[in-house]
Amino acid sequence: MSNDRKMQNVEMIIKEMLEIQQKSKSFVNLISKGEPLSQNQLILLLQLKINGGMKATEIADFFSVTPGAVTSMCDKLEKLDLIQRVRESEDRRVVKMSLTENGEKKVHDLFLKFSQERLADIVEVLTNVNKLMSKIF
Repeated sequence: MSNDRKMQNVEMIIKEMLEIQQKSKSFVNLISKGEPLSQNQLILLLQLKINGGMKATEIADFFSVTPGAVTSMCDKLEKLDLIQRVRESEDRRVVKMSLTENGEKKVHDLFLKFSQERLADIVEVLTNVNKLMSKIF
């Protein structure tokens, strides 16, 4: 492959990655529109939903923030009764953040902005993108 062709591929990869990133950002903006919570707080709720709860260290790693920042974010969500701190039965020192019933409802409500058909389209597209990305990485 010539260097010119290689550079064209590199430029196309960069362009497509940036467009995907921009569209993902727009999607998060759409979900969070009109919400009193920050985007990071909403993303944390989604993460807790998908993971069935997370330890503070896992949250800190995900957001690339300090444990202190995680404590602050979680305190706010706990005061709103969206998350709760749960001690693990095997090791009482380990605390996991999980959604409350209100938190589950909040996550559900975020997606009520979309029709069932639109949600099905989103699922199909994202599933296909992830399958394609899995072939590469």
